[in-house]
Amino acid sequence: MKKSIFTFLIFLILSCNSKEDESNVLGDCVVPAKPDVICTKDYKPVCACNDIVYSNSCEAEKAGNLKWKSTEKDSGETCSF
Repeated sequence: MKKSIFTFLIFLILSCNSKEDESNVLGDCVVPAKPDVICTKDYKPVCACNDIVYSNSCEAEKAGNLKWKSTEKDSGETCSF
């Protein structure tokens, strides 16, 4: 009996955590920005899912983008993800 109660409690905790993650999603690919993330200055421009070009994937993720792809455009330009 104790084992099944413990299993049920673990299941509840895990399902609550997944709902929190879903509530942070602002769209299909954007979450709240992470201003405390430190990125390198490597210049490998990416087009993020918010249609803005960032200098590298770390900067795109720091801005809250979950998806991005390489591009030849300059950072700050608009792009079509």
